[in-house]
Amino acid sequence: MNGSWRFTIGFGVFGALLTCVISLSNNPLGTTLLRSFYAFLAFVALAFAASFVLGQLLSPGKLAASGGELSPDRGSVLDLTTPDEGEALSEMLKEQWSDGNPETTKDEQFKDFQPLQPKRVVSLDNPNPEEVAQAIRRLTDE
Repeated sequence: MNGSWRFTIGFGVFGALLTCVISLSNNPLGTTLLRSFYAFLAFVALAFAASFVLGQLLSPGKLAASGGELSPDRGSVLDLTTPDEGEALSEMLKEQWSDGNPETTKDEQFKDFQPLQPKRVVSLDNPNPEEVAQAIRRLTDE
């Protein structure tokens, strides 16, 4: 991108033509041409700066002298193997079996469990007027 002079000049010509078209209806011809020339210079400077910045950003990084050569296929191969954790898993299983019998722990968990016991289930098919009035009173108090 750094050596593309056609892009820089083309962008300058685009800016000059744009300025000429916009400025021609409001200004005399001499003023329009002068402003178009200034716009050409400004757009050329802008295109040169943009191409320089893009050239620096998109250029491959410089190799460090101490780093040596990098292989051309670096980053193209993906290693998807996972480390072997079979021994750690077997140790965890041994610890679980040595602490207690798993069936006993399940029974202990289910002993503490108690299902919910709702106080009262109200059907909406035949509502009691007194209960509806009490429910409305409670809702209006809150």
